[in-house]
Amino acid sequence: MNKRISHRLLCAALVAVLCLTVPAAAMASEYATVKGGGLNLRQSASLKAKVLGQYGTGTRIEVVKKGDVWSQVKVDCQEGYMMTKYLDFAEASKTMYVRTNTGIGLNLREAPNLCAKIITSFPVNTAVTVIEKEGGWYKVKVGEFCGYMSATYLSDKKAAVSSGSSCAAPSKPTCATLKNINGGSVVNFRKAPGMKTKIIRAYPVGTAVTVLEKGELWCKVEINGQQGYVSTYMLKF
Repeated sequence: MNKRISHRLLCAALVAVLCLTVPAAAMASEYATVKGGGLNLRQSASLKAKVLGQYGTGTRIEVVKKGDVWSQVKVDCQEGYMMTKYLDFAEASKTMYVRTNTGIGLNLREAPNLCAKIITSFPVNTAVTVIEKEGGWYKVKVGEFCGYMSATYLSDKKAAVSSGSSCAAPSKPTCATLKNINGGSVVNFRKAPGMKTKIIRAYPVGTAVTVLEKGELWCKVEINGQQGYVSTYMLKF
């Protein structure tokens, strides 16, 4: 009987130790970024294994276990294997940039899921400050905004853009029309740049405006002889 009790106590002690050590290991997550172009995420550590996805240069991933040839990783809510030689293990910058294939910007959401409410959207190459990672999402801060962006569309490097898509202020007023990338029928015309500033009026999508100063996040515009501000990503040039 004493031997059985001792055995049970030993097992209980081992379980307790494991419960204490698992959180510590989880906190010691290592991250890396993809380098050298599109990198396949495979189901197992083999070039013949099923491809689960492909990720471009600058994609930030969580490293579960680093190996000489293959590393077990987590990215975009999936777990698999990537070739170690195409991973950059240098400490990633906390500043990342929006990189999308659509050209219409990246949504900032209230929670880390595609069903969460959209706070606003930001154009390609917008710099964001990464606060923390939650699965396939990053909690980020952009100016006065704070929310979640898909990790798939954030990179440590800016995307190459043509000279025609520069965000520099125009040398002379240009014409544009209002659009709403969130699907709404109107766009707010504000007294000053910022989501919390006074709304002068809401104009319908398609309204023609004169852009006086073009910025990365906000543009100074004139509508019907009155000057104010509209979000850059709500303008169609």
